[in-house]
Amino acid sequence: MKKISAFFLRISITFGLLVFLFIRSDVRRLWTVILEADASWLLGAFVLFFLLNVLVFVRWLILLRGRGIHVSPPRLFLSYLTGQFFNLIFPSTIGGDAVRTLDISRHTKKHSSDILASVILDRVSGFLGLVTVLIFSLLFGYNLFNDASIFLATGILLVLVVLFSAMMFSGRFFGLCVKCIPFAGVRGYFEKIHVQTKAYAGQRAVLWAAWMISCVAHAGLAFVYYLVARAFGLEYALIYFLIFVPMITAFSSIPVSVGGLGVRDTASVFVFAKIGIAKESAFAMSLVNFGFMLILGVLGGIGYVYLLYRRRL
Repeated sequence: MKKISAFFLRISITFGLLVFLFIRSDVRRLWTVILEADASWLLGAFVLFFLLNVLVFVRWLILLRGRGIHVSPPRLFLSYLTGQFFNLIFPSTIGGDAVRTLDISRHTKKHSSDILASVILDRVSGFLGLVTVLIFSLLFGYNLFNDASIFLATGILLVLVVLFSAMMFSGRFFGLCVKCIPFAGVRGYFEKIHVQTKAYAGQRAVLWAAWMISCVAHAGLAFVYYLVARAFGLEYALIYFLIFVPMITAFSSIPVSVGGLGVRDTASVFVFAKIGIAKESAFAMSLVNFGFMLILGVLGGIGYVYLLYRRRL
């Protein structure tokens, strides 16, 4: 009942935020912005978005092979797309991560904790890349802003990344945290995951590669928003997107809505208003980005139904 209640709560939050944004926006102007967008800029943004997802998939591939788990790239990419599909269905990215963990665990006959360790590192390295891009952007563009909230949010993200990293690689810190888990079975499973993540400590080349890919991916996502803005006729410096988009990504990863929908849009409207972008244009940028995610998710769903669910691969 708690899970069902939490699910419906997240649907309510998603629906409520979207209704709030539509009420506060000029809907006619919103659709005009989208319909009159330059198709060539949008196509370029989608192609870049797709390539960035391929890059993130390569990050997961490197992490798996760093632990001696070999899966053919096409098969692993299909599992990655399936995860994107379930990210859209479930209230958070945890659902998609669970699906691809179980899928590759069954495919490789490895314990799920082995695969989940790579997925967790994949997520944490992604957040580390996000914070890195945000910090460097603020160093170069700090004189453009006079808002302490941006620096506060960056500091909070950095602390969270440090804490998660310590849990993965520090046995002493992990021991302190795992004592808070009341169930022995759950503690045992987390201990198995910790053993696998800690083993990456000797794989420095793998960790560096994952971090560098994450930095490129988040900088590239900022460029995707920049291209979408150009499609809407908005000409703002790229530095603004390098600062704002990582913040939007961080907010949308908070598991309080379905697929980040609603939260991502609200965050977009809020942060882009700081440089004078109308809420309709900011909302439209967020909706287009979700549309890109939806396309990849649909491809993953088709692959899941016709290939994975029926176990043709």
